[in-house]
Amino acid sequence: AVLSAIIFDPVIHEEVAAKLDAPDFYLPFHQYLFSAMNELSNEEMPIDEEFLKKRLTKLRRYDEVAMLELLSTLPISNLDRYIDELKEYARLRQFKNLAYQVLEKIEHEENLSDSIRLLHEGLERVEEGSKELFNIVPIGKIEAKEAEFICKSWLPFPKNTVSLVTAGGGVGKSFLLLQAAMRMVKEEGLKVFMWLSEDPLSLSKYRFNMIAKQILEIGVEGFDSNLHIAGADSETVPFLEESRAGVSINSKFYQFKNALKEYDVIVLDPLIAMFGADENNNAHARMFTNLFTRWATKENKTIIFIHHSTKNTSQSRGASAFVDAVRLVYRVEHIKGEGGETTEEEMRMIILD
Repeated sequence: AVLSAIIFDPVIHEEVAAKLDAPDFYLPFHQYLFSAMNELSNEEMPIDEEFLKKRLTKLRRYDEVAMLELLSTLPISNLDRYIDELKEYARLRQFKNLAYQVLEKIEHEENLSDSIRLLHEGLERVEEGSKELFNIVPIGKIEAKEAEFICKSWLPFPKNTVSLVTAGGGVGKSFLLLQAAMRMVKEEGLKVFMWLSEDPLSLSKYRFNMIAKQILEIGVEGFDSNLHIAGADSETVPFLEESRAGVSINSKFYQFKNALKEYDVIVLDPLIAMFGADENNNAHARMFTNLFTRWATKENKTIIFIHHSTKNTSQSRGASAFVDAVRLVYRVEHIKGEGGETTEEEMRMIILD
């Protein structure tokens, strides 16, 4: 019905092509026909029976019986319902194929982690396939809004994105982010999870008490429901795995995402402990960062990584893609005099890098 409507009224092809792909059609001939329509449109040639026949005959994909059947179908004016049906059936086929793949892996007693990863990746592909590639909107119909920040009055972080805080060892990155997290909870009512994997929980609690009493001058009560911390006693998970076959996503990443559904802000320290691939490889770094960028965008999470700088410098360690792929980078440094000596022990300089 959809293909017939395009042949009878080629003007609608552009609208249909924005919503459907060739694999969304079930019969191979219908897939070939729609691909041929797209090619003719790109070449600014007429989408009619003769041109389609020539194109498909040349490719040895023309089916005269199927074409006659299509031409005898009554064209329809309102295509939206038909397009939605086609998309839904295509997604069901994708899901069925995914189920077969997972069952096949299980029957062959392959690695359970690989099966779980295959399932999660496949589900994400099916989910993404239900949406248009991108949303084109006339500018007049867009509501104007400023960028949103959390902790805006003290140390602003852009909302629902990935940010990076870098510094050398002993500068106080974890202390800084713990204070930021406490402000997010107390001032904005946000729910924050911090994985401070290099620090024992007892040390984080000691810092928490110090910040509450000496800096914020507030009581330590009222944080239990909205500020949760994991420490050095919890073994970190490398979210990328490197092997001879290349780099893949560890299935535990999806478990990690699921465990943190209820949190607004997620602070992970240090980035490198959760990476698992070649930290100097830009492709690996971008793949890793994109995992978290998609998560932040789709599920409205503000994710902040704490990252070490290169030894004896203030530059971010590892591949430049770590810095390039995030929305914001803060660099934390000691305040030093002309001779390079630290001049203010309790103060830090924070640079928007």
